[in-house]
Amino acid sequence: MNLGRSVRLRTLFRRSLLMFAVLAIFLFTSRVAHAQGSPFDNGFTALQTLFTGTIAKVASLIAIVIGGYQFAHGEPGAKRALAGVAAGTGIAVLAANVLTWLWGV
Repeated sequence: MNLGRSVRLRTLFRRSLLMFAVLAIFLFTSRVAHAQGSPFDNGFTALQTLFTGTIAKVASLIAIVIGGYQFAHGEPGAKRALAGVAAGTGIAVLAANVLTWLWGV
C-alpha cells in the first residue's frame, strides 16, 4: 500500500517539476522577446519614412509641375487641380507631423 502511494507522489513530483520547467521557459522567452521590441517596428518605421520622406516630396514636385503647366496653359479645372495638389502635398509630406500633433504618436 505504501509503495503505490510513493509511486504516485514521485509521479506527481515529476509532473510538477516538468510543468514548472515549462512555465519558466515560457516566462523567460517572453521576457527576452519583449526586451527586443516588436519585430514589425523597423518595417513600419521604414514604410513611414518611405511614404512621408523623399518619395512623397518627389511625387509632390512632379504633381506641382504638372499642375503649373495646366494652370499656365489655361486648362479647364486647373485651379481646382492645383488646389488639390497643394492639399495632397501637405498631407503626404507632413503626415507624420499631423499624427504627432493629434495623438502624440
